[in-house]
Amino acid sequence: MAIVQTDATCRTTETSLGFYVALQSTGIVEIDFDPEKGINESLAIVAINTNAGFMPGWLIAFGDTIYSISRTSPFGSDSDSGEVFAFRRTHLPKSNCNKIGLDRIAKASSNGKGGVHCDVSPDGKILAAANITDSTLSIYPLSEDGAIGKIAHIFDYNQSDPGPIKAHPHQTIFDPTGRFLIVPLRTLDRIDIFCITDSQQIERVQSISIPAPAGARHVAFNQITPGKVYMYLVSEKDNSVRVFSLNYTGAELRVLSLDLKQTLSTMGKDLGPSPDEHKDLAAEIAVSSDGRFVYVSNRHLTGMEADNLAIYSVDSEPSHDERHLTYLGSQPTQGKHPRMFALSNDEENKWVAVAHQFSQDIVVFERDTVTGFLRDIKGRISVKVATTHQAIPDKVLFEPDVGMNGKIGRNHPLKGRTEGPVCVLWK
Repeated sequence: MAIVQTDATCRTTETSLGFYVALQSTGIVEIDFDPEKGINESLAIVAINTNAGFMPGWLIAFGDTIYSISRTSPFGSDSDSGEVFAFRRTHLPKSNCNKIGLDRIAKASSNGKGGVHCDVSPDGKILAAANITDSTLSIYPLSEDGAIGKIAHIFDYNQSDPGPIKAHPHQTIFDPTGRFLIVPLRTLDRIDIFCITDSQQIERVQSISIPAPAGARHVAFNQITPGKVYMYLVSEKDNSVRVFSLNYTGAELRVLSLDLKQTLSTMGKDLGPSPDEHKDLAAEIAVSSDGRFVYVSNRHLTGMEADNLAIYSVDSEPSHDERHLTYLGSQPTQGKHPRMFALSNDEENKWVAVAHQFSQDIVVFERDTVTGFLRDIKGRISVKVATTHQAIPDKVLFEPDVGMNGKIGRNHPLKGRTEGPVCVLWK
């Protein structure tokens, strides 16, 4: 059960903003956000859950249930497989100001080392998980109360695609209809599409090759109308965004075809995909809820300067598919290695929370809903712990924020790689 760690001011659950952070060094950290306060006071750690396995890597919500996946099992376990977890949002005692904590209700093996991503089907009945190191996908049924059922299907790329190059799936994500599961393969430079009727019926129906070496990483969807959906693929090795148009046909629209419409760089305007020099790595991609803007985080590996978010505008006119996205510019995230960021859940996506893996902090920006650009920083907080992998939450102590004030040393990337925050999920 999560317990409150620190909170100077009690805020009611109904009115407070905030998010959960998958913190590799510790577990799941709950942070409240009060935009009326100053940059260094607006974010407060209010609860910590250390029952999320070893190196939690992704978070997804369905109703009052939070699902997570861990990279591997804790030290001393019989298996090195990752694990998947289900947590119920639960009111903490009155002494903790009626906060919402996380009560773990289920866990299971992810059936592969390197748990990296999980997603829930739109109807809340299926959990899909990706294990990047062992190149496996796992499918689970979910009960009505959100608990994870017995594993229903394991797709092993070592069996389906044997060879010297591993597949390395980096994401499992359902399309807007919930009938298809999209899986970007980082090392095979491919997108696999699975037709999924229920947890017992899953079939790979299509594979789309991406020019190598691309490093296919994550996709995001933009549903312009019920019949018009775009999919954006961000690839980390060539720092690109590829725009696909999704076309549904056949009985009950169970045939899906993808048409590539556009390829853009994440590094600047009118640039092509980058050579694979391991100097820059694109990371996460997200779409504003009004469908007008797309965001991609960039990680620069050759210097200690702040990384950035690339920002694109969307032209939703179908006849303009060849220029569907327009690169508007980039803005610094004021931290190092933004592996993941998230737009807030309000209708306007007014806030953007960025998880910096190497500088081990969370930075929140206000978003200009008209231009799409970031405004001022509204909050910054360190999530760097003094001692990693503490089993007891009240023994977790956080160190001061080093931020981008010149105090980041060369050892920070080494520690951040295995200790830093890797996912943010707004409440």
